Amino acid sequence: MNTSSQQLIHLCNDLLETGRDKFSTSMGIVSHIERDRYEIVAISSSTGVFVAGEDFPLKDTYCRDVYEQGKTIALTEMEGVSGLQRHPLYDTLPLEVYIGTPILVANKVWGTINFSCMKLRKNAFTNEDIDFIESAAKEVSKEIDSGS
Repeated sequence: MNTSSQQLIHLCNDLLETGRDKFSTSMGIVSHIERDRYEIVAISSSTGVFVAGEDFPLKDTYCRDVYEQGKTIALTEMEGVSGLQRHPLYDTLPLEVYIGTPILVANKVWGTINFSCMKLRKNAFTNEDIDFIESAAKEVSKEIDSGS
């Protein structure tokens, strides 16, 4: 791993720890998406379900909608959102809380940063929460740009 990759991983890990604390979630992930594949670049998790380097079909991830829509999605109760209970992952990993935003590089979605939890969240995500995750995505984007 070269220095710029190490710096990217270090930045991602810091942002994921901070975000998990801020959102009280069990998992935070930075992903890279390429050719309909979703790769975990960095992860902070209390669940141990996933590890960095794992890769999945994009269609089987919660981030597919963030990728396809190119915008932040913030949900505090997936069960109440039409269609999400039928998401391919919902049976095996029934998340209730999800906030994710695209990481843009050269004006294209490079990946996502997202936080999730299987426990319900009492309060909706705030504008401050949205600003935090979108700022985190911009920091990751800048680091990727500087390393390329």
